Amino acid sequence: MRKFFICLLLMLPLMSNAYPIFPKEAESLQSYEFGDFIKLFMQAPVGMTGKDYIAWDTYADNHNFIWQTDGTDGTGSIETDSGETVYFRGAMVRINVNGVVPLELKKNWSEMTWQVRYWTRNNPNFGAESVSISNECFGYNAKNCVLPPLKSLSMANIKYKKICQQNDTMGRITGYELSLDGFRKVYLAYTISEGSGGASAFYELHFSKPKKFCDTGEEE
Repeated sequence: MRKFFICLLLMLPLMSNAYPIFPKEAESLQSYEFGDFIKLFMQAPVGMTGKDYIAWDTYADNHNFIWQTDGTDGTGSIETDSGETVYFRGAMVRINVNGVVPLELKKNWSEMTWQVRYWTRNNPNFGAESVSISNECFGYNAKNCVLPPLKSLSMANIKYKKICQQNDTMGRITGYELSLDGFRKVYLAYTISEGSGGASAFYELHFSKPKKFCDTGEEE
């Protein structure tokens, strides 16, 4: 019994540091460490046309994804300024990076959920060709908005190789090749945007190397 109370006392600081989750419906979700979340897609089944895609129903039955768009028949789409149609499918998840979560000031500080979206510019029957991982962490009512991923990738035993970098008006984009023995090779674009209102980060995972990774055709 004495050991039980000692363990409980040791846990209290951890318990007191927990933040409420916003939105409330995400409270039941497991929080993924970023590197482990990336690893999910390095082992995901390939799409109908091969390794450059994943199937639209990838992790459709994973209880830690709250899907917000319907399945293949109801896949969302948007039209770009150039008239191109882009297809997507989205879910809400919880992610931490090196144990740190983005926070938003509601009544109190609350943990923000992340948006994960599958994308393709090609025939959606082929599957999704990229996955975006982002949140709305930006501005004066948010903190922990820029969470560098490299340490988290290393914790998951994922090897990373920087292959390009670009600075433009949108921010700094860095491209990495990610590999792990026995898993598929993927490519990560990590974007940091900064301005007078604050800073934000955006992650995009590709299943084949884009022709213009980092929006350039050059490698470092």
